[in-house]
Amino acid sequence: MPDIQEVYNSGFEMEVTAPYSLNYLMIIQNLYLNSKNKDFERPLFPYVDRSHWGILEEEFEETFAEVWKEAVDKNSQNHMYDHNGVLDFDKALYQKLFQNNESGSFGYSESVKFFLAWWNGLYGKMAIEGVFDHDRMEKVYKELSASIDINKRLRIHLVYDKPLLTGKSEHHWYAVVPIEDVLIPDKRPELLANLLKCCKGIV
Repeated sequence: MPDIQEVYNSGFEMEVTAPYSLNYLMIIQNLYLNSKNKDFERPLFPYVDRSHWGILEEEFEETFAEVWKEAVDKNSQNHMYDHNGVLDFDKALYQKLFQNNESGSFGYSESVKFFLAWWNGLYGKMAIEGVFDHDRMEKVYKELSASIDINKRLRIHLVYDKPLLTGKSEHHWYAVVPIEDVLIPDKRPELLANLLKCCKGIV
C-alpha cells in the first residue's frame, strides 16, 4: 500500500501494510483458541482441524506472547524484516509454537503452506490492506497530522483479527492495528488516540 502525505506544513507521513509475520501468528492464535473453545457460537478464522499439527498444548499462551513480542520488536526496529520469506528465514522463532518433534515439524510446514495459500491470493494480504482504503487512510492521516509537527513516518501494521493472547504492541512511531479498529466507526476515537500516543512516544 502506498504512503500518504498531504501538502501540509508538517513532514509527517503514514505507511500502512499488512505483514506476513504477524498475520501468520493470528492464524496460529485462532487455531489454538478454537481448539480450546469448541462451543464458540462464532468460531474464529480459520476453523480447521489442527490436531495433527503438533501445536504446543502446555505453555502455548506464554510462548505465544513471547514470540509475538519478539516479532513485533523486529518489525518495529527493521522495516525490511517482514517479507514473503520471513517464515522460512526466521523459522526458529515461529516454530517455537510447535512441539520439538516430527509432528511439530510437519505441522509448522503445513501451517505455513496453509497461511500462504490464503495470504498470497487476492483474498488475503491485498484484501486486508484494502480495508484501509485511500478514503479511510486520508481521514486518519488528516486527523493525526493536525496534532503532529515533526518530519517522521508512522508505520502501521494491519492484522486481520484481534490479538487476544498478547500485551501491548505499540512502539514509538509503530503500531499494530486490527482491521476491526478501522472498519468499526465507534472504534475510531480509540484508534486515533492510540496512534497519536505512538507518534508522541507515549506507549
